Amino acid sequence: MDAPARLIPPGLPLTTLLLCGAAGAIMAQPPLQAALIYSRAAIDGGEAWRLVTGNLVHLSASHFFVDVVALAVVGMLIEMRRYRCFSILCLASGTLIGVTLYALEPELLIFGGLSGMVTAGVTFLCLHGLREAGAWRWICLATLICLAIKMSLELALGSSLLHLAGYENQGFVPVPLSHVVGAATAVLVFGLTSRSARAVAPGPGPRRVRKGPAPTPVSRPSGG
Repeated sequence: MDAPARLIPPGLPLTTLLLCGAAGAIMAQPPLQAALIYSRAAIDGGEAWRLVTGNLVHLSASHFFVDVVALAVVGMLIEMRRYRCFSILCLASGTLIGVTLYALEPELLIFGGLSGMVTAGVTFLCLHGLREAGAWRWICLATLICLAIKMSLELALGSSLLHLAGYENQGFVPVPLSHVVGAATAVLVFGLTSRSARAVAPGPGPRRVRKGPAPTPVSRPSGG
């Protein structure tokens, strides 16, 4: 009997498509933006979902375009390479970004954007790439080093490098902490999923011992 057909074709970047589609739908509907954006006042009033959904809201068309294109590229690479748990990474990073900003950035009243989750995706992709051979491994290593330097400088300077250089003039201030939290979440998810994968990996099968013919008994005379 043939196996049942898959509802989702293997390798389809479903999580990436859902996230990009959700961000696009929210961008097209201002009432959704108002209901989902990270707003400290609204969160204080009990609207805790904004801690997560704020990542999907963008503050300008250019902000939306840059974030969604970056997420689409990174997400498709992750899912088409069959790296596990990308959906868990997205949920975990989105949640931890919102919670961390609420706890550590009390002066941040409004926040939106996928850049922290994009940073999580890049980190997750490159950590997996370190386990592969060839040029891809070195590309991933170089990317991780550049990303670490970039985040360190942005934390020290309090803004993104592009914003300081004048290439980001979108009417809002980037939040480097969201990128750091995204990268840290990727390291955590990668470590936990790698450990669980090793724990469930099948061990070597039982050894088969080849037995030879049984020795022929030899009769010996007994002494009196």
